[in-house]
Amino acid sequence: ESQQLRKGSIAFHIGILAIFVGHFVGLLTPNVLWHALGVSASTKQLIAMTAGGFFGLICLYGMVILINRRLTNPRVRAAGTRMDIAILLVLFVQLVLGLCSIFVSAGHLDGEEMLKLMSWAQNIVTFDPTTAAASVASVHWIYKLHILLGMVIFVLFPFSRLVHMFSAPIKYIGRNYQVVRRK
Repeated sequence: ESQQLRKGSIAFHIGILAIFVGHFVGLLTPNVLWHALGVSASTKQLIAMTAGGFFGLICLYGMVILINRRLTNPRVRAAGTRMDIAILLVLFVQLVLGLCSIFVSAGHLDGEEMLKLMSWAQNIVTFDPTTAAASVASVHWIYKLHILLGMVIFVLFPFSRLVHMFSAPIKYIGRNYQVVRRK
């Protein structure tokens, strides 16, 4: 069981962290900087599809192990909450949507929808929701659903164990697994 946890946890965390950093850098780096570096929107889209697909599959592998463990291991299930299961399933759906969006992106490699999504993210960060909404008005529904579910995760975040990512000091990496028991 501990080997199952180790395989699932490592794969999930490597995948999710790479995806998070990729979204952060890819969406929030101004397009002017990408052009200054000689990276066109279509090239950036190909990089995002390749790296996102690679790390998405790693994350999916780990997540399937963790969900299976959470749902089938009686001890783990007893120590968890409904929110633990709910957030895992929401993250799973979000991951599958992200992986499916790769196939949508492959249908148009001009980078135009990538630029619209970048505009949306940058306008959200700069608190310009009207311009952000206009940026994604014409993108494929799968991107809109991916954005919506991302916002749902953002809202659920403080009420779930996802907050552990803010309490991870350096020694966290080498520590033993945390045992959680209810009284």
